[in-house]
Amino acid sequence: MNHKWYILIKFIIIGFIIVIGIDYINFDFKISNSNHVYGNSLVPKNVVISHIEKNDKIEKDIFSSIIEDFKILQVSNNQRLILIKESTPQFYDERNIYLSSGVKVQYREYSNFKSLFDKVMIPKFESRSNVDISEDILDLVKLLNDNNNPLLDNLSYIELSENNRLSMQSGNCIVVVLDDVSNQNKKQISQKIKILNEFIYQSKENLDNIENIDLRWDDRVFIKTI
Repeated sequence: MNHKWYILIKFIIIGFIIVIGIDYINFDFKISNSNHVYGNSLVPKNVVISHIEKNDKIEKDIFSSIIEDFKILQVSNNQRLILIKESTPQFYDERNIYLSSGVKVQYREYSNFKSLFDKVMIPKFESRSNVDISEDILDLVKLLNDNNNPLLDNLSYIELSENNRLSMQSGNCIVVVLDDVSNQNKKQISQKIKILNEFIYQSKENLDNIENIDLRWDDRVFIKTI
């Protein structure tokens, strides 16, 4: 677990203790095994409980696959605090959903995989090239996320064309990242996204008015506005 995960645990525990103290008088001790689940933005509570109790049926639920870690604190005979760390979907292709932890989930093996797509927007990556850049696309999405790049909010499609041009679409905006992607230069993708992040941070243009961002040059960024 990373440092942020430990800090989150501490804050949740402190908050939970305060809530327990406030509600203590009204608490019904006849209720057994009251579960309080925190940290789950995508995984339903019932899936969390079944996952922890190692229910075989729940392992066929797509949401169980994104539980990266959990911690259980038994706060009383009747209550337990369950802290969840999710590995969030970053993008998907024809076979896998790529999670923030680096895990690949073969989502079509889960009968309810469409429920996950209905709950959260996951960018689709489509490649018509022989160059494998799946790990680089994972880094691309992480860099956008780490810098709170607003383009990520509407990022729906990432494409590597048959001519090895890498581009992505966010809302009505097309971002051309790199031409002639190869095994030799694909590490430049991360550098291009860093340039994009810096441009978005410094730009005074309203993103809704930008329909094209071109990152193919080393020393400049070209944009086309509506």
